[in-house]
Amino acid sequence: MKDAELMAFLKDLTLLVQEKYNDTLGGQRAGESEADYQFRNGQNFAYYDTLDLIHAQLIAFDISTQGLEPRVPELGQRLLGKLKSLNKQ
Repeated sequence: MKDAELMAFLKDLTLLVQEKYNDTLGGQRAGESEADYQFRNGQNFAYYDTLDLIHAQLIAFDISTQGLEPRVPELGQRLLGKLKSLNKQ
């Protein structure tokens, strides 16, 4: 895998996980059972942990985060700003 392909993969992965994190935020939704709410809340924790892990590994392997935007939100807070569209190459 070329460096450019790896960076495109990492950017896409990060953006997809950020979107999933945002999608799973919030209190219990209308018509949502307690079990479904708890499951979604668990998913949110997992997406947060994944974002944190990706960010930590980028730093540990000294991979530049410029252009990747590996933002790790404050737990339970929506990622602010519009997530950039995926880079399709």
